[in-house]
Amino acid sequence: MDGREFEDLVEDIRINGLMEPVTTYQGRIIDGRNRYRACLKAEVKPRFIEFDGCVPLINFIVSLNLHRRQLNESQRAIVAAKIATMKQGERTDLSPNGEKLSQGEAADLLNVGKRTVERANEVIKAGTPELIEKVESGKVSVSAAAEVASLPKPEQQEVVARGESEIVRMANEIKARKTDQRRTERIEKIISISRSNSNLTIVEAPSFPVILCDPPWRYEHAVSDSRVIENQYPTMELADICALPIQKIALSDCVLFLWATSPKLEESLQVIKAWGFSYRTCAVWNKEIIGMGYYFRQQHELLLVATRGNLPPPKPEDRLPSIFDSRRTKHSEKPEVVYGAIERMYPELPKIELFARGQARSGWSVWGNESRGNIDA
Repeated sequence: MDGREFEDLVEDIRINGLMEPVTTYQGRIIDGRNRYRACLKAEVKPRFIEFDGCVPLINFIVSLNLHRRQLNESQRAIVAAKIATMKQGERTDLSPNGEKLSQGEAADLLNVGKRTVERANEVIKAGTPELIEKVESGKVSVSAAAEVASLPKPEQQEVVARGESEIVRMANEIKARKTDQRRTERIEKIISISRSNSNLTIVEAPSFPVILCDPPWRYEHAVSDSRVIENQYPTMELADICALPIQKIALSDCVLFLWATSPKLEESLQVIKAWGFSYRTCAVWNKEIIGMGYYFRQQHELLLVATRGNLPPPKPEDRLPSIFDSRRTKHSEKPEVVYGAIERMYPELPKIELFARGQARSGWSVWGNESRGNIDA
């Protein structure tokens, strides 16, 4: 305590005396250092009481401070990290059994997550005193400080000197670089796996981390004779679509883009599960031409996204809006913008289109009874 806050305490003690005694343990102050300092300055004799040991000493100290001060999560994490990193000789009297507290125990004591304490420990070990002080004073989060603490100390000092906003900006920049690096490394590994499988048959070794599929859904009713689905291409029962051996072509780390019309949404989710994927999100294709329908005049189609394994998501700058406009052309033909979007998301990875109804694009394999350039499956 310093400044005006401390001076107010000195004046209060000078006028009213010391209302709450200073607590000591084996001759050391464990609670009330500011009150003791204020007594000395106010020339008021301090009163002392000895800690009675009714609870573990560390619990007593932490409890008092948490109740008297509004510490945020980052401040509590720094306290917990300091407790967990104290030398054995400094802390024998602090822990309940005289042994060193683990980071997990310190985290529980301060009511903060263990991972946050681990990050605080990074700040204590690698951060400059100025950076640590920013966390202790509640001005900067421990997560931001941990990122900045990865810089050389002269650079840390420069960042801290420019203020809290610069610390946050630099932390975000460092985090983005790390995320991009991890994504690049993961993509490179997936490419390597895919290429190593290229000399084997599709049945023996999955090769594709990106799959686009437009299943030949079978509808119970046709809107009109002119657009009966079976007149356009052969369709399949749901059970047959679910039974397709997608596992034979999909890598363990894979993303699936699955076309689904509104009436087939529930069945699409069944297909995703049957193929071993988990639904993540969807986009909407506005066809710009209103068709028929039983409850609404249909003007859109859904593109579902599902994943398996640990394929990284696209970079933020490569994520397109979830609604895109493209005028519908002939039956079942999909918009060019979708192919471009997927290529932008995953430019490096091998791709396959299932039930393709045209010539394969550069960089794509195709499979389907109407495609040209089929692969064996």
